[in-house]
Amino acid sequence: MSSILFVVHHFLVGAFVFLVQSSSWHGAASYSETTRAFHIPSDTISIIADPLFQYGLVLKRAHKPSPGTLYPFGRLHEYSPIWELAEWGSQFELSEEDRVVTDGGVSYANRGKTLSFEKLDSTVAVTMGVFASKEYDSPRVQNQAWPHLLIEQAFEEPVRIKDLDGLILRFTGRLTHVERKMNDSEYDPGLHTAQFQLFLTVQNQNPHSEHYGDFFWFGIPFYDYRHEELEVYAAQDVGKGDASGKFIYSAASKDFMEGTFHDQQWKTIEKNLLPLIIRSLEVAKERGYLPGSDFEDFCLSGMNMGWEVPGTFNVEFEFQAFDLWAVKD
Repeated sequence: MSSILFVVHHFLVGAFVFLVQSSSWHGAASYSETTRAFHIPSDTISIIADPLFQYGLVLKRAHKPSPGTLYPFGRLHEYSPIWELAEWGSQFELSEEDRVVTDGGVSYANRGKTLSFEKLDSTVAVTMGVFASKEYDSPRVQNQAWPHLLIEQAFEEPVRIKDLDGLILRFTGRLTHVERKMNDSEYDPGLHTAQFQLFLTVQNQNPHSEHYGDFFWFGIPFYDYRHEELEVYAAQDVGKGDASGKFIYSAASKDFMEGTFHDQQWKTIEKNLLPLIIRSLEVAKERGYLPGSDFEDFCLSGMNMGWEVPGTFNVEFEFQAFDLWAVKD
């Protein structure tokens, strides 16, 4: 995997709305209504490899070699793992030694985290939990690292945005537990939250470009403790010493779902993200990011999804049927 991908990113320290004029770049999706659910066309291609987690997850560690791989459903020697599990900023890193087989599947758990996989009829239910009350001795302060629990993958063949007629997100999930472990005097919403989110890496993949490898983050914020309804956030990746410094565009919740995961009920999302990605590219250019890169240079090169917990919260989220479907011109 390119070292450019999946550098540690910020948490959203605030949100604001801005208006964007119609895009000056061409290639907008024919599925223009991102707030409307629709059936996936038959001529689409999934860009998520190993959606059933059959090949395992390589463990990622900051500044040190990987300690191995999780194999929730056993090792298939003819296949290499595609998924990675990143646990930046955590004292409690999962390993195969934390494996427990249950009636419905397999779980990995320690004092700080839980990760479980349960086979269903045609998909796998995944539960991800972070117990930050074990991570923090006192409330987090400015520029202090925070625990992550992220599943990631680089796309084997980057998806050229100019070739897309749509990018359909499918996701069914629910928040299963949230507990704030700070009192009112300790809690600062500018420093403390818990977020479950999806990020796509939008990257210049033109090897003939002077700015080959430049990228920004496009985010789908499923849950943020501070806000039931999230507005668009667009700013530089900051918040701690190893932040990427790249542009982040995180969509408004109303742009991709109805309701909120705060009610801890199952929600199903089936939305076209391409118009939002095209909008985010224009906003990045308007803000002075991605200099020297053209629309035709950009691809979707990878994704990560899961928890970032820059506050003393114990949280858990369950999801299934996650996929991204490319609709080609």
